[in-house]
Parts: sequence; structure tokens; C-alpha cells
Amino acid sequence: MQINWWTLALQAINVLVLIWLLTRFLYRPVLDVIERRQEMADRLLADAASAKSDAERQNSALKQQNEALSADAERLHAEARAAADVERGRLLEQARAEASARIEQAQAAADAERSHMAKQLEAKAGELAGQMTEKLLARIDTGATFETMLAALTARLEKLDDADRARLLGDDPLTITTPAPLRAPERERCSAAIAAVAPGHPQITFAVDPALIAGVELHGPHSLVRNSWRADLDAMIANIQEDDHGERR
Repeated sequence: MQINWWTLALQAINVLVLIWLLTRFLYRPVLDVIERRQEMADRLLADAASAKSDAERQNSALKQQNEALSADAERLHAEARAAADVERGRLLEQARAEASARIEQAQAAADAERSHMAKQLEAKAGELAGQMTEKLLARIDTGATFETMLAALTARLEKLDDADRARLLGDDPLTITTPAPLRAPERERCSAAIAAVAPGHPQITFAVDPALIAGVELHGPHSLVRNSWRADLDAMIANIQEDDHGERR
């Protein structure tokens, strides 16, 4: 077998030329295209990664914002609930205070009304007692009651201490008050009783007060010696009122 070296050389040259042509006009452009495509793919992947990172950051920011909003909403809700509780407590306390004040006012009004009615009843009782006493006294000899009440006045005057005696001596005039006009002998007995306690007293006058019912009282500008059934009735009514007030307290 004979080898044609020229043919082989030409074929080798053709192969080399073909390889060069393929490399020059096909392989390199293809590589360039692939590189550009790879670069584009890398850029797309980088953009996607950047977008993903941005999305994750935004998602994290939104999550933090939502958590902050939730925390603020919970805080505002708690503050509103606390404020509502405080306001409700204040309103309840105000309602209790108003109710207590109204109850106290009603109680005070009721007490005042009871006190007023009690005073009216006591005054009426005193008036009735006076009327009954006057009717009973009408059956008794006025001379006997005068003697008794004059003796009582004399006993009171004799028990006066020095200060009361000096005050009695300083009063001018002294007035002897009785429920009915006195006769001349009765006036003389009254004047004698005063003279025994306050000798030399310049003037003694006489007055009439039917409200005394029975008794002999001594009045002066600065002194008063009560000695009558009216005084006794007033004292008894005052004691009843004090006992009644003490029981109410």
C-alpha cells in the first residue's frame, strides 16, 4: 500500500483550516454566546437573590412593624381598659357618695320632722298640762296655794349665796309676779319675805301673769327667782326632752 503524502498533507491542512475556521467562526461565537447567556443568567440569579433578599428584609420589616402595631394595640387596649376601670370606679364612688348624701339628707329631714313633731307634741302636752292644772287648781283654795308657794319662795330666798344676794340687792325695782292679783295682806306678807332677805330694798312692785298657774315669782332687771307651777311644768318638759334626745343618740 502506497501512501500519498501530499494528499495526506493536504487533508491535514484542510483539517487544520477547518478547525481554525470552526474555532474562528463557530466555536468562539458559540462560547461568546454561552458566556453572555451565562452572564445574563448570573445577573438574573443575582437580581433574583437581591430581590429575594429585599423581599426578606421587607418581610422582616413588615413583621416587626406588625409586632410593634400589635404591641401598641395591646398597650392602648390595656390603657383604655385601665382608664375605663378607673372611670367606672370613680362613677361608682360618686354614685355611692350621692346616695349616701341623699340618705343622710333624707335621714336628717326625717329627724328634723320627728324633732319638730316631738316639739309640737311636747308643747301641746305642756299646754294641756297647764290647762288641766288650771282646772284642778280652780277647785283648790287660792289662799292655800299662795301660802304654799310663798313659803317655797321664802325658802329659796333664804338659801341664796352671797353673790346671788348681792345681785338681788342691786336690782331696782324688784317685781313680785303672781297668777292673780294679791290682796293687801298678801302683798304685805310678800314684802316682808323680801325685806327679810334684802332689808332696806327701796322699791317692790307687783305684777300679774296668769300663765304661772300658781306661784309667787321674783323678777328683777338682773335676777329671776322662778317659783311657780309653770316653772315646774317647763322643767319637767325639759327633762323629758333631754331624756328623749339622749335615747335618740
